[in-house]
Amino acid sequence: MARQRNEQADVESVEETDTTPEGTETEVKEPKAKKEPQRGNLPEGYVTPVGFAHELGKQGLQKDRDGNVLTEVRPQMVYSYIKNAPASDKFPIEEVTDDIGKQRPAFKLQDGLDWWARKNERVAAKKTNAAEKQAKKDAAAAAKATASEAGVEETEAVEAE
Repeated sequence: MARQRNEQADVESVEETDTTPEGTETEVKEPKAKKEPQRGNLPEGYVTPVGFAHELGKQGLQKDRDGNVLTEVRPQMVYSYIKNAPASDKFPIEEVTDDIGKQRPAFKLQDGLDWWARKNERVAAKKTNAAEKQAKKDAAAAAKATASEAGVEETEAVEAE
């Protein structure tokens, strides 16, 4: 029991003592200044690749592999198309100065939409060519199979005689 009383006395003495050193006063913190924006507004009619991705989603200009219209286009997808654009039809991106003087990659929205339409035409043409090639292969394979079956029948007819 004596032990408990000592612990209580220690607790009381700790609570009563002031732990702040003499001569120091608590400093009043000034509120942080607002950070200036990192990016400004682009000139009229210009968009960034991220803004272009949002616009493609709004307009429903991108389809998935099954042909369903995507309502959300990821910015990574747009950046990938920009990076991997064919040399014959480069994406129309340029460095534009925004209203706070920063250089940013951007392009005119209509130029981007026109490029996107040409890209879709290239993709459709590629699919058509691939389907035609496959049809020719299938026709050649069917002709070869028919020819080999006819050859087997002639051989059986000669052996039967």
